[in-house]
Amino acid sequence: MSTDGRSFKKTTAAALICAVVVFFILSRLLPEKKAEEAQGDYFCLGTVVHLSVYGQGRDFLREELAGLEAEGKRLEELFSANIPDSDIRRASDGRGKWVKVSGETFSLTERAMELSEDTGGAFEPALGRITKLWKIGSDGARVPEEDEIRAALRCCGRRNIALKEEDGAYYIKVTGGALIDLGGIAKGRVADIMMKKLADDGVKSALIDLGGNLAVLGERPGGGKWRLGIQTPERPRGEYFGTVSVSDCSVVTSGAYERYLEKDGVCYHHIFDPATGRPADSDLASVTVIDRDSTRADALSTALFVMGREGAAGYLKEHKDIAAVFLLKGQKRVLVTEAARSVFTLYDKSFSAEDIRGAEE
Repeated sequence: MSTDGRSFKKTTAAALICAVVVFFILSRLLPEKKAEEAQGDYFCLGTVVHLSVYGQGRDFLREELAGLEAEGKRLEELFSANIPDSDIRRASDGRGKWVKVSGETFSLTERAMELSEDTGGAFEPALGRITKLWKIGSDGARVPEEDEIRAALRCCGRRNIALKEEDGAYYIKVTGGALIDLGGIAKGRVADIMMKKLADDGVKSALIDLGGNLAVLGERPGGGKWRLGIQTPERPRGEYFGTVSVSDCSVVTSGAYERYLEKDGVCYHHIFDPATGRPADSDLASVTVIDRDSTRADALSTALFVMGREGAAGYLKEHKDIAAVFLLKGQKRVLVTEAARSVFTLYDKSFSAEDIRGAEE
């Protein structure tokens, strides 16, 4: 090889290296293309659903929104106790016979039963006779008589639900006059399914708001964790006592202030105690659970509210991984689990925050 040939190769290599270096520097200096946003709102699962999806390509984002809306309504047709031909309604109306359901309905019912057992029945998927009796949140809401409540309670309980899988098909059998109501867990499962769909489709950033059930995918547009507020009860929406900073996570809050019936100066909220058949007499104003598993977060926020401060503290001793924030009823005291300390920030300084373990002592 001639000297001129070697010189040419060295010059070419040096030029390529310089080009790569210049490209790297320019790519770091030039601003990234701002993410586009598409938003959608619709009514589903008894609440207003708000979706925000971020990325490149407005047509692609709009297709994602349309896909999420269709998925939400499809799942509602399976999980809702208020739709006559839903899987859940057909199983409850099956008169003790095995009713074929979708794998998704089977899976959610099975998970609901597991969480019911884990929480000692504070979360109960077969409480439909009680929710139907009170009808809080609907036009027919009323305060039933004690004998009606006692009769309805006799038909409640996960013991009345049986599941089986046979030849690749799924079946549910409901006995004892029970009615399944997955209202305390369905939105969490829907959020999980929506988040997986977005991730599978290549979406990097999104916010799903299912009426108090929040789920975020990736980081917020522009980078960094999402900062989500925890509503101050009995204050206008958007007034927060605290925030949590998360990514790829769900934040689910249950409280007595969202849906209620007022009669003779008494407020009856929609979170029922399976032991009494009445609105839970909890000393908690709200419970927020932060978890990557929105299904679990949904059920636990309800169960911990029903347990009350003392019961929740006992449960958390055995479940130290749960990140939760509690607001005490009638007070401005916030209790925070150890797992939530790294993500929770007290926003309203008129409130105080303390470790839930210290509050026990």
